[in-house]
Amino acid sequence: MTPELAQILAAYNIPIGSSLDGPKELNDRQRGIGYYDKTMQGYKIARENGLDVRFICTFTAQSVKLKEDIFNFFLENGLTLKLHPALPSLRAESSDDWVLDSKEYGELLIFLLDKYLENMDKIEVMNIDHLCKCVFTRRGTVCTYVDCMDSTFAVGPDGSIYPCYRFVGMPEYVMGSVYDHPAMEDLAKSDAWARMHKFKDYVDQECKECPHISYCRGGCPYNAMVPSNGEIEGVDPHCTAYKMIFEEITARINQNFMGAPSMAMDPFQSEPAKDVKPGIMPLIFRTMSR
Repeated sequence: MTPELAQILAAYNIPIGSSLDGPKELNDRQRGIGYYDKTMQGYKIARENGLDVRFICTFTAQSVKLKEDIFNFFLENGLTLKLHPALPSLRAESSDDWVLDSKEYGELLIFLLDKYLENMDKIEVMNIDHLCKCVFTRRGTVCTYVDCMDSTFAVGPDGSIYPCYRFVGMPEYVMGSVYDHPAMEDLAKSDAWARMHKFKDYVDQECKECPHISYCRGGCPYNAMVPSNGEIEGVDPHCTAYKMIFEEITARINQNFMGAPSMAMDPFQSEPAKDVKPGIMPLIFRTMSR
């Protein structure tokens, strides 16, 4: 990032994003020595020129043990937090040591929900906003939790069209080329289109009894294909995590509507019982108003 580039982006109100995994030592352990300083230097230039900057924080099997330090880093620096769990890749076979277990990811999401509710006026945790909105509206609000087929596409540097940016550069997922001016009917003839719709059909059958199907849709197709080398043999491997956080949010909403917090108080106490969790409705209302 340079001041000149920042000024051009600011002139067109273009927000920018980058990756930042937490404090310097932890971040550079995951992304390489010098990454933190270079990123924060670019962040400073961007902010000085009025750019909106957001970071994606990747939680790995190692960094999740320091989740409180990471949350506090984003909180204390006034940074919006958007997280990604480390997953296996269709492009590499050496990522297993970093992969975040689904149950640990679910526990992380619940931890972040609690921390967010305690600090709502000081930080934004985008994933929690999206998850709360999913549950409350009963429909997916980001690509991970919707049928993205037919509505989401990505274009590679060479003009190739893919079903999602995560597939860019993978020839077997090319649906066509912008240079051919394809119609939707042309894209629908591709093998990649057929594979994506195969995932949708799989979810309709395998998840039909799940109470969260309308706002989860089996999670991310890319994530689902990774464990089976591109084949459709299961849903997103973070299904367990999604169920954990969806059920936690649902329970919090029900608790608020049923008046459980007041019921958990002793009539002679002036403070709520210690085991009562923060109410979620203020966050729901704020999320819905955006």
